Amino acid sequence: MRKLAFTAALAALSFAAPGAALAAATVIDFESLALPTTSYSVSGVTFTTGAGGLLSPVDGPNGTRTVIGNFVEDPNDPDIFSFDPIRADFAGVMGTVAVDLGDWPSEDFGDEDLLFLEVFDAFDVSLGRVEWLIGPAEPDFKTLSISAAGIKSATFGSIGGGGSSVYADNFTFDTAVPEPATWALLILGFTATGAMLRQRRAALA
Repeated sequence: MRKLAFTAALAALSFAAPGAALAAATVIDFESLALPTTSYSVSGVTFTTGAGGLLSPVDGPNGTRTVIGNFVEDPNDPDIFSFDPIRADFAGVMGTVAVDLGDWPSEDFGDEDLLFLEVFDAFDVSLGRVEWLIGPAEPDFKTLSISAAGIKSATFGSIGGGGSSVYADNFTFDTAVPEPATWALLILGFTATGAMLRQRRAALA
């Protein structure tokens, strides 16, 4: 009976194991992005911008290499530019996505920036969106993060007239958290193993 319980426990644990442990989060700092390009692939994710956009590596306000999309000029006002959002497509399915977004202080122009991060499933259906409005004198990077099941792509950047100097850094992503069924299998496995060990100790006492 103990042998049967031990076998059942091992089976439950081994079945649950593939989804039980989260892989370490991957952080892309864009340090290897050397030239402006329309596409940048690294660590299982491909970054692109809008039609004809460029991924331009620059030294950002945090002192490290960051990335910025192409500027889009307002057709009604040549003095107003906006940030062409960057899109990230994942080779696998993610559960958490985060990115640091920041801006050079520009008090003379008073450009507020509405930073955003949005994630999508495999059918480009939005799974969530976060926004952060920063003032004209906020050079510090803000971390925007979303967790959701089934993330296959993300877009990030800023919207509005003041987005021409927004930079992105430390794009971070992780695999999906275990499903409830996986947690149930883990609990069952650990419970059965614990019961078996208690029975074995009692028999040896």
